[in-house]
Amino acid sequence: MNPLALLVSTVVVAATLVVTYYAARRTRTTDDFWTAGRGLSGRTNGLAIAGDFLSSSSLLGYAGLAFLFGLDGFLYAAAASGIFLMVLFLVAEKMRNLGRYTFADALALRLRSRPVRAVSAVSTLCVCVFYLLAQLVAGGVLLEALAGIDFRWSVVLAAVLMLCYVLFGGMLATTWVQVIKATLVMAVVVMLVVLVLIRVGPNPLAVVHQAVGQSPAGEAFLGPGLTFRNPWNLLSMAVAVTLSSVGLPHVLMRFFTVPDAREARRSGVWAVGLIGGFNLLICFLGLAARAVLGEGGAREAGQGGNLALPALARWLGGGQHTVGGDLLLALVAAVGFATILAVTAGLVLSASSAVAHDLWTNLLRRGEHEEPGVGRVAAVVVVAISVAATLVVGAGKNVTFLATLATATAASANFPVLLLTMVWRRMTTPGAITGALTGLVSAVVLIVLGPSVWPGGEAAAPFPLAFPVLVSVPLGFLGCWLGSVLGREKPDRSAFEKVKVRALVGSDVG
Repeated sequence: MNPLALLVSTVVVAATLVVTYYAARRTRTTDDFWTAGRGLSGRTNGLAIAGDFLSSSSLLGYAGLAFLFGLDGFLYAAAASGIFLMVLFLVAEKMRNLGRYTFADALALRLRSRPVRAVSAVSTLCVCVFYLLAQLVAGGVLLEALAGIDFRWSVVLAAVLMLCYVLFGGMLATTWVQVIKATLVMAVVVMLVVLVLIRVGPNPLAVVHQAVGQSPAGEAFLGPGLTFRNPWNLLSMAVAVTLSSVGLPHVLMRFFTVPDAREARRSGVWAVGLIGGFNLLICFLGLAARAVLGEGGAREAGQGGNLALPALARWLGGGQHTVGGDLLLALVAAVGFATILAVTAGLVLSASSAVAHDLWTNLLRRGEHEEPGVGRVAAVVVVAISVAATLVVGAGKNVTFLATLATATAASANFPVLLLTMVWRRMTTPGAITGALTGLVSAVVLIVLGPSVWPGGEAAAPFPLAFPVLVSVPLGFLGCWLGSVLGREKPDRSAFEKVKVRALVGSDVG
């Protein structure tokens, strides 16, 4: 057990719970609970979006991948750095103009509401549970390594804490927790980079050269292929990460928290800058960990490399059993745990909004005033399912890989439907349902048949790609086309024209 890490983590979590308490006092209406009253500025929302993306899969996973696989780890981060450009250029302003609480609101403007909302809720729940797996695995690993708490109890503790943000504070509490977390994580990462340049050498290229010398792969450490032996896997990973941003429900939900489309655009600009800068720095820290810890540090970094960054922080502070080492380790642990709690809170809020708003209010025709209460119940159920799945998965998987499974599902199920609904005049409700289900089912099935899940790995897997988007995303588009062209329902051209105008000029969505 590291008592200092536990103390600092407790202080950070306590501060966020205080924020939750004050946010709960300001959360009175359904708008307050789901969208923070639509009163956030573009900068604040951009920080919160960056907080969503600067997750445990970024903080711990990218550093671990760079530590283990060199350039391949950088390729993960490079794809993620451009992830929000898709959102910024394709949907940021349009989603703010079209939606209300969930992305299904935008679809329902020109398609039949009830079937579209049902399918959207299913895909949202699948994506959120996949993503929650990554965050809960990271939380369990971190608490087990630094606080001496068993992995299973660590996962349960993280789940209870993240529920506090959603159950009591809603979107307002989740937003400010994410803003605080994004600020803390950027500050800690910049501080660690400065310490690396002081202790290892002021030339970053020298640090990279030293990392190559410490890797058993030698010069191959700076070339592709240590993880992506199949070049199609590299391409599919990049496509999955890039397209997922247009389909991740907890990200799309964020554009309903600002007052207008202009602030939605500012949100995207802030998010792009922060995410890109962070990913570059965190991968450099992964290479620095390889440079100073060497192959001997692989055991300390763990099977998936998830603890490479904490190990580097302890070394930079003076090593094990030193005050400086324990202090830096405590800071990384506290920020990492706060990261996990903030991201999971956003995911749970998105999943519960799908159940409460799309299913309860619009599918079952119940009162909108009941949404916050139903959302809280749904949050508890979703978290319970995610905890059970996390305990089955265990601590051995790299959290970045688990998060990318969620992004592949989002890219396949949500992206084709959302894009074609906004730009294709012949899109119909059967097309949207067929496309969403085709993308969702094909992504899940191909993931199970792929080398990451199938017993025996790449040599035995029936499907060769770890990330199935090169197949599942085209199948999603094909499903939309077939359902629209072959279905009996005729496209509503006038509804499409109204949606096109509203997406561009906006209207009162309250």
